[in-house]
Amino acid sequence: MRDRYGREATDLRISLTQRCNLRCVFCHMEGQPVTTEELGAEQIERVVKAGREVGIDRVKLTGGEPTLRTDIVEIVRRIRPYVDEVSMTTNGLRLDRLAGPLAEAGLDRVNVSLPSLDAAVYRELTGVDGMARAVEGIRAAARAGLAPIKLNVVALAGSTSEPESVDRLLAFAQSLGAWVQLIEFENVSGRVNPSVYRNLHSELGRLSEEAARRAFHTEHNRLHDRPRYTFESSGRPVTVEVVQPVENPSFCMACHRLRLTSDGRLKGCLMTNSGLVDLRPLLGPDAPLSELVRAFEVAIDRRRPFFVGPQTPSPTPAFSSDSVVGAPELPVLSVRP
Repeated sequence: MRDRYGREATDLRISLTQRCNLRCVFCHMEGQPVTTEELGAEQIERVVKAGREVGIDRVKLTGGEPTLRTDIVEIVRRIRPYVDEVSMTTNGLRLDRLAGPLAEAGLDRVNVSLPSLDAAVYRELTGVDGMARAVEGIRAAARAGLAPIKLNVVALAGSTSEPESVDRLLAFAQSLGAWVQLIEFENVSGRVNPSVYRNLHSELGRLSEEAARRAFHTEHNRLHDRPRYTFESSGRPVTVEVVQPVENPSFCMACHRLRLTSDGRLKGCLMTNSGLVDLRPLLGPDAPLSELVRAFEVAIDRRRPFFVGPQTPSPTPAFSSDSVVGAPELPVLSVRP
């Protein structure tokens, strides 16, 4: 199904919990309102089953830290039959024990947050002395065949945006056949400290240009039209993907993602909670699946690009989302100039 801007919704990013065992300064917590409520494994399965009916074929599990869920393996096993790919974003601290069981349950691949390979910098950015455990978790994921592993590296001024730091991460990625995903720090309202953002935000332009200059092969991820560069370093190939969402209309127009908050609400954009569609009244065993499918349709209809530009098409009316079970009376998301 497509939204009013012609964007097909194919990906669902599911926050399983807001609990985490790190305290990363760059964490945006998926932009969701604060809550301790969490959906059960059976409810999550029901959501994914309904999502498949509107074209969702990829699911990414995230948090907080999803591996803190004691039923994480069960969740993967339950949802795997409904989609073509199940992946997970994690800090890797528990992957040394869980990578194998997760792979057996049907997890295809992982993104692992690794802000630095300098132990002191890692501790400063995450609040925990956990770099060695993260590295061991990444190695365990490689042994379990969770590929391709993507190392999520948020570019931060004075640390991970520097070429020397990135080169160390590239060498580590090469040793495992992993990719490096350079991510621009996002200023998500209500979740990221504005002063931290002002002090640490770093433009990705220079690093992206360097990767493009060295690349012998360039392609684009279908999700967000993110450029992916493969180049040679020390005689071996390495792949770098650049995630540059800030004030980037092209990024928004190639967004195919819906998000499910940890307390059961669908949202169309990381950057705003306007137009949330509450699925909780529809997750009981006696609720018709058709009503849940309809709630997905409403959420897709409410999606708007957060950043717009000259190439952003005018919206096309779809259908009325009024008076739908599970769809609260929230204002339609206004397009940001």
